Amino acid sequence: MDARIAGRSALALGLARRKCTVTTIPQHTRTLVERLLEAYCARICPPTARNTVLIGYRIAQDHAVIHELRRICGVQGTCLPSPVARFRYRHATQDWAFDYFEESPERTGSWRRYTPLRHSRSFIELLREFDLDPVGHFWGRLDGKSLRWCSVKGRCMECDVRYKHVLGLAVSIDSSTDNQRVYRSVTP
Repeated sequence: MDARIAGRSALALGLARRKCTVTTIPQHTRTLVERLLEAYCARICPPTARNTVLIGYRIAQDHAVIHELRRICGVQGTCLPSPVARFRYRHATQDWAFDYFEESPERTGSWRRYTPLRHSRSFIELLREFDLDPVGHFWGRLDGKSLRWCSVKGRCMECDVRYKHVLGLAVSIDSSTDNQRVYRSVTP
């Protein structure tokens, strides 16, 4: 009888250890990431594309995913999320890993490590890399390239400053003449 109880408590101890190994995003960090992604996904460029192409996000236990919301058979109000980028929180090192989603011909796909910037302690640094997309893993695959650029010449000045404000690359300048908030780019 004692052996059975000891076996059960060892099993319970093993399960408790496994539960402790599950990494979760700390609550404060999760709140900050949620606010950043909310602001980033709301800045669709140009605003006229807001009803045709949507990007969104979801936050799970240990990662955040940015996805494109694609209409199902073109029917308004129906959307299917298509993953684009994943930011994984690694509790052991207290940093973020960065992945992109690669679709296969069979309509399945897998996450691949983004090699130019594999991980960072700063979530916003990875979000900036996602926005820049120097390798073309993210924005080249979205149906609405208008999310990235206002025209073939690139982002307009107004949209560029709005994105830079969300990414922490623009600072607010108080305009005393017309009481409007103006932003100045602070990129090097």
